[in-house]
Parts: sequence; structure tokens; C-alpha cells
Amino acid sequence: MTITDFSDERAARRAAIRKARNSTKPAVPADQVLALLDADLARIQAAIDALPTPRPTD
Repeated sequence: MTITDFSDERAARRAAIRKARNSTKPAVPADQVLALLDADLARIQAAIDALPTPRPTD
């Protein structure tokens, strides 16, 4: 690999990142994102529910 090849590869990566940032169409559909968030929320709530009840300190 030459320096020119390396520069071309970096430029291509930067262009791909710039294109992805400026894209108006998300890579993952909204319903999939919401399903993942719902699953995360259920796991978090289960972990909270599993915590021991704090005892009052007198």
C-alpha cells in the first residue's frame, strides 16, 4: 500500500461518514429501534424490581 492509496482510503472513509451523518433516512427502522428500547426498558425494570427493599434506619 502506498501513501496515495492510504490517503484515498482515508478520504473514502471520511466521505462515507459525512454521507451517513447527512443522511435523512435512518439506517435502522424506527419500529426496530423502539422494540430494542422496549426490551432494554423491560430488563432495567426487572433489575430494579429485583433490588432488595431498603430497611428503615432508626
